[in-house]
Amino acid sequence: MKINIFLKILNFVLFLTYCLSLTMFNFKTVWFSLFITLVSIPILIKSAYFVQDSKLWLGTFLLFTGIFGFYKTFYGLSLKLVYPMYILIFGLASFIVFAIFRQNIHLKVFVICLLEVVLLGIYKFAYITLLEFWFIQIALVIFVLTSLLVRAKINTRSN
Repeated sequence: MKINIFLKILNFVLFLTYCLSLTMFNFKTVWFSLFITLVSIPILIKSAYFVQDSKLWLGTFLLFTGIFGFYKTFYGLSLKLVYPMYILIFGLASFIVFAIFRQNIHLKVFVICLLEVVLLGIYKFAYITLLEFWFIQIALVIFVLTSLLVRAKINTRSN
């Protein structure tokens, strides 16, 4: 019961912090990044207290997205330049869940996201052509889908 009271007080303090930041400190350009960063704090506390992997994933995803939103706005980067980072953030949230809870599916999600970011980076820096990019991308998707189908067949087989 004490954690619920603590979380209610924390939510109220974070709400006041958000309102004051928008009105007094003029954080209107980063209002969304500030919002999701502040929302992630109680979610991460709940995940630590109740030992829930889903809240840990959501909290880290929101936290990293908010922090990167601050970075993107501060440096004035356009979305077409940095969208691979959002894919990497998705993978990093899964990696943190894997590191704490040892769920192999999260390691696989991290590796797939990391491969996708590396492939997009190689294409964005013009090391490969568009045709080569699509060929490698289709090969990666086929590999992931066949791996999923093989795993699904193994898991649904009756003994």
